[in-house]
Amino acid sequence: MPIATSLPSRNVTLRYPAELLEENYQLLELPADILKQIEGKSDAFPLTIKGRPSDDAVLCTPTSTYLIRTVGISNSLLVCREPKLPNVNGNDELEIRDISHEILELVPQPPNLERIRTLLRPTAWKGIGHGLEPTLGKRKRGWSRVQMESVIQASDAELAAGIKERNVVEIDNRLVLLPSLILGLLLQIMFNLLAIHTKAGAARAPSRPIIRALEEDHEVPPEISAAVIRLFSTNTAGAIEVDSSGDLDVEWIADTKRMVQEIGRGLLETLKGAKRLDLFEGEWREAVSDWEGLVDINMLQGNYLLNAPPPSSTAHSSPLISYFPAHTLPLAPAIRFADLFLTRTPWKPEDMAPFLKGLYREGDTKERDKLVSKFVRVVKDKQGSLWYPRRSG
Repeated sequence: MPIATSLPSRNVTLRYPAELLEENYQLLELPADILKQIEGKSDAFPLTIKGRPSDDAVLCTPTSTYLIRTVGISNSLLVCREPKLPNVNGNDELEIRDISHEILELVPQPPNLERIRTLLRPTAWKGIGHGLEPTLGKRKRGWSRVQMESVIQASDAELAAGIKERNVVEIDNRLVLLPSLILGLLLQIMFNLLAIHTKAGAARAPSRPIIRALEEDHEVPPEISAAVIRLFSTNTAGAIEVDSSGDLDVEWIADTKRMVQEIGRGLLETLKGAKRLDLFEGEWREAVSDWEGLVDINMLQGNYLLNAPPPSSTAHSSPLISYFPAHTLPLAPAIRFADLFLTRTPWKPEDMAPFLKGLYREGDTKERDKLVSKFVRVVKDKQGSLWYPRRSG
């Protein structure tokens, strides 16, 4: 990257170089937030362009992702350098090396994290009673963290959060997906073991007997057990490792709320059609045993739909719940909204909101409101606001 030179205070003469040089430049305009971070750093500030050849290029900082797009400009920009040979006349001169009629602009965008699940699904753990060897031909070793970083269009911070949210663990330098249904069954067993080995009702126990019991009684590889303990821990359980003797004695302080949530997700996946919500919640409470007080259907937002009971039901009948995961919806906003309105019309705003995740950056309410205003027609009645599809044309 050429170093910019300050212009002379006197008049300057612009000339084309004596020899024809094939030099082409792309000028990148940095947003104020990135520029501020760069200026505040004493060391190097990484800016990484990510994506496959078929992807639209994005630029990632350590914490954010930006779409790179080309923008035409009305005033041409001259890329100039000082001449290689000094000017004998003593005049200030610059050589024109390139003329740019466009610049590259950075637009904030949400990371494409669903590709994590897509790439890792073929080599996902098969469940209790299975080992760790994936059964995929060409990619027997699966994906490493470094390989994943090269193809997932997300910053390091966003990728780390996305990996954890999708229950991906790292074992033997490769990433392993733990599917919700399989993971939920394992967590139910771990809850029972936690109740056996815990003291005074607290959700904390030594990890060694739990890992050994899972291996001896349920054929769960110790590497999987230790990884799940790390994943569902509120302490520094990142230090938990499996050595050659299997001798572990690190205390596990369980993240019981997240465990209850994942068991609920697993139960949702087993639904075939609609089920009464009260019956589903009863099964969920039974599955989490001593931690039934943590069960809350709102923990599963973005994974289900609730519908009113049929007219033939009694006045006090429970709503019907059905499995409807947001991660299976298209990433293109227009198609996402079209699919949602084909599923239900109208929507209550609070019901649709969880299914818009991934279309805008986390916490960017302005971008969310722009999307809603583009694809949604708001109608207000006695019951409040309702969302209908906005008609085009």
